[in-house]
Amino acid sequence: MSSSELINTLQAFFPQTEYSSEAVVEGITNGDIVVNSTHMANYLQGALHDESLLEVELDNDKRVFFCRILDHPPEEDTPDEDVLYTKGEYLENTDHIILTPLEPAEGNYLINASSRILIRVLTSQAAVEFCCNFDGKIKIDTMPVLQTTFPVVARQVKGAREYRVKVPGDMDLTVIAYRKRDKLKFTTRPMDMSINGMSLYDPKGKHTTLQTDDKLSLQITSDDMLLMTLEAVVRHVTRLRDNQGLQYVFGVKFNLESRASRAEVEKLVASIQRARLRKLAEIEGAFGVNFSDW
Repeated sequence: MSSSELINTLQAFFPQTEYSSEAVVEGITNGDIVVNSTHMANYLQGALHDESLLEVELDNDKRVFFCRILDHPPEEDTPDEDVLYTKGEYLENTDHIILTPLEPAEGNYLINASSRILIRVLTSQAAVEFCCNFDGKIKIDTMPVLQTTFPVVARQVKGAREYRVKVPGDMDLTVIAYRKRDKLKFTTRPMDMSINGMSLYDPKGKHTTLQTDDKLSLQITSDDMLLMTLEAVVRHVTRLRDNQGLQYVFGVKFNLESRASRAEVEKLVASIQRARLRKLAEIEGAFGVNFSDW
């Protein structure tokens, strides 16, 4: 891609930012603008293996939709057993990306008429935003999925979103929630957590009675030991997709009334991050994905 084409692409995806030749060269040099397809493939493979939740923006519509990256192994009538396929390897061909259908579901209708698809991967360092185009809707093993072109360019934006560390699935962390308006009590587990809030899996699924602005009292436990009790309010109730189907989750914001409570939350978030880094190290060792900037 020529310098002028690169500038035009960046300008189309990020119209609020003025890009000059000098700014683009500087951005590539300091890593804020990514044009190396191998580097982009590594970020995308990392999101696939970590089952990270991605943000998606369509054209210049600032509504945010959510999805995950899926694998797309080759389909062969007579597979060659001597040719081994590694999960996420298709991304190294820099041809396309496979995504789960968007949530909220309205995005799957809007994407048909969208010329620009911005995919955002959130890491602890920055938000990495990939500039793609919509290829179409296909099926993989009867599952409907979305296909986009491989990005021609990406940019890194530091501090774009509050970072929520993903809770490893094998980490023994449980949340007992009490809803105050009707004394509903249920036990669940967290999907991710930050200093100010967390996302939790909804055990009631699509039959949930949780509503925005519900006030909750949360008891966070590990190994049957109470770590802390926090007051929180529900900020959203939504559904998300993964390779197994639908997940129903809700997000809460903590009401941290004391410095001591905040210090307890910070300590827990740090321990989750350490556990997640160990999990990422296992993935890195198994699949060769570089998580150094994750």
